[in-house]
Amino acid sequence: MKNNIWFFGDSFTYGDGCVEDRPVNGEYHKLNPFGVLWRNGVADHFNMNQINKSAGGASNDWIINSLIEEIVNIQPNDIVVFGLSWSERFQLINKEFKIHQNFLTQQFTNPDNPNDLVILDPTDKKYNDELYNMLKLFSIEYRIQHGEILKLYQYAQASNLLKKIKQSNVKTLLWDITNQHQYETIDEVIGNGDRHWSWKGHNDWMMKCIELLENNEHEFKPYLRP
Repeated sequence: MKNNIWFFGDSFTYGDGCVEDRPVNGEYHKLNPFGVLWRNGVADHFNMNQINKSAGGASNDWIINSLIEEIVNIQPNDIVVFGLSWSERFQLINKEFKIHQNFLTQQFTNPDNPNDLVILDPTDKKYNDELYNMLKLFSIEYRIQHGEILKLYQYAQASNLLKKIKQSNVKTLLWDITNQHQYETIDEVIGNGDRHWSWKGHNDWMMKCIELLENNEHEFKPYLRP
């Protein structure tokens, strides 16, 4: 029986821009529908079953919690590839659907994004507006202002979890979204402003990821730290 390779991360792991559902019928995917997502290529290279636990727009809180939820299912000789996202993102409970929902700070700090685009409670506009304004302050005064401290804190959480997992004979790789700039983006190909990776970007990171795992490297450095 094949072992599993687990992928935890945000849109750069999920493949936004190169998958049809994110964004729906996106421009780049229409023009360039054929290519290999980096996580698919890595899974095929190691001949392992892929378990993708990534999501577009994921916060580090969500990504770390996803690893905690699955930690009992990760078996010896599995591989875990863990990608940290931007520290400013956060998650809340969506009252309508009773689920954890990820939020981007841009949703609260972009002057062109009115609060009626962030629906936290569809049954109570007054409550929704008050909570939006509170979260706007929270985003600016806490998540953004102390982003570098949060980054180190979240890095330590992920690193310690992965070190514990490695004790069970599981190969792990920790990487950080700040390394994204090393690889070609969709914007560089078609000029649409999408900073997610193109197929070439996916291929180049796939090759680097395979190299790191084969050399038993546990982290892709350097990270941008204070």
